[in-house]
Amino acid sequence: MQEFDEFFDPALYLPVRDHQVRIGAPSAWDGLRLRKLLADLDALTPEVERGEVRRLLGDAWDELDQLGADSTVVALAGRAALLHFGKSPDAAAAFWNGEIDPNGDSEPGIAVDDSAPGYLGADDPGGGPIDPATGLRAWFNPPELAPINATAPTLTWSEVLACWSEIELDMHSIFGVDVNSGVLHERPWRWLEVRIRDLASTPGTRLHRAILPPTV
Repeated sequence: MQEFDEFFDPALYLPVRDHQVRIGAPSAWDGLRLRKLLADLDALTPEVERGEVRRLLGDAWDELDQLGADSTVVALAGRAALLHFGKSPDAAAAFWNGEIDPNGDSEPGIAVDDSAPGYLGADDPGGGPIDPATGLRAWFNPPELAPINATAPTLTWSEVLACWSEIELDMHSIFGVDVNSGVLHERPWRWLEVRIRDLASTPGTRLHRAILPPTV
């Protein structure tokens, strides 16, 4: 069986004038950089954002131009891409659909996330889409992520990435990946993201111990 990550397309698709515009996923290296950038909103100046948008859109910039999209649509697509890869797909969808104010005082990307732990109650670990008929998820995260479990990690991405040395060692010992080999420039951000999430929620890993030290 082929590995899921090998054929799953991690790109962002935005509907523009009856076309699906594809915005390719950044590399794992750029994904890390975007996570850190969006964690420090003071660093995200309009000039920096314009540069990041141009870099993220890539070929999609020309495609939008061919569709006759004006500068407002391009900026909207760029901000959605920043949120998608720097925050979460749900944050990007909420922004694209006009459900959050990009110029408000709150942090960009903050929106109701039905995939988040606790959405269905204190014992909900979060996970896949919710069936409106049954109220059940298509799949669930590990049980320890439920808010009712006092040992569930609740740190932000910036706090997790502050434990980079632990991530680096766990990636090598558990997944056999040397993050200094250049692989972060070759793999998409999602490839690294799912592995970091797994390390953070798996008891016994260096990252889990760092963000959730033993209380004894």
